[in-house]
Amino acid sequence: MKVKILTDSTSQIPLEYAKKNNITLIQPTIDLDGEYFKELTEVNYEDFVSKMSKMNPVPKTSVANPQDVLEIFEQIIKEGYDEVLYLYLTPKLSNQIDPVRLGYKKVKDKLKAHFYPTEFAATSQAPFVLYGQELLDNGEAITSITKTLDKMKPHIFGMGISTSFDILFRTGKIQKTAKMSMISSLMNLKPIYTSEHDKGFASGGAGTGFGSAIKKIVQAAEEKTKADMKYNMIITHVENEKLGRKLEDSIKKIREIGKVDYWNFSPCVGNSLGYGTAMVTLYPTLDALK
Repeated sequence: MKVKILTDSTSQIPLEYAKKNNITLIQPTIDLDGEYFKELTEVNYEDFVSKMSKMNPVPKTSVANPQDVLEIFEQIIKEGYDEVLYLYLTPKLSNQIDPVRLGYKKVKDKLKAHFYPTEFAATSQAPFVLYGQELLDNGEAITSITKTLDKMKPHIFGMGISTSFDILFRTGKIQKTAKMSMISSLMNLKPIYTSEHDKGFASGGAGTGFGSAIKKIVQAAEEKTKADMKYNMIITHVENEKLGRKLEDSIKKIREIGKVDYWNFSPCVGNSLGYGTAMVTLYPTLDALK
């Protein structure tokens, strides 16, 4: 059987990596001046990022069009695949799974689909895709692959830093008041966010400056990861590799790290976290899971 890995572009898998490794991405859309564009192939990333900090209100995003998903399935069939393994984000955060199920109904007699809920969002979803493809390339069956992914699930760690509370005010996640605005500005507060199992992003407090925020993330990593386990690392950011490097260096002081990847946040996710954000995601190496 020939199997194709399918996932959401909000998993932060870079488009170039997906093409090189035979992974298909389903793209949500983002509203720019009243028109919706696919976030990776139709949005100019550099232009979008340059305007991000001035966008008010924050652009709306939407799930993929069912017709687009159907065309993806039809292309997969055309390429000679018999099965597809769809690694999707938590439905608690998005109903992206709905257009995928609708599109699949049209081709279910030609293609067998396996739906695997990663129960995470954004970069915390990426390790499932990376390992899913690697294990598939190694000749493992889908049942064996999903067992490994289940084993990895409790060990995913993700936390990040936004440059200011402005983005949270603009998205409405925190109600802006004169007092709150003044306090966050005077104290140079840097919001910390966490990637939670089956919840998406959640507040992780704040640091008085980047140094304080990084220190809190390192402390959380010590508490939530295992000292005797080796991890791989993904740094995702929006034009702030410098902050990403600081996160990398700080985490490496407390945990053994194997491979490190640096990726840009996709427009739909970066849109929510703000210009200058940086996040660290840790996941066990395959050897550590054995």
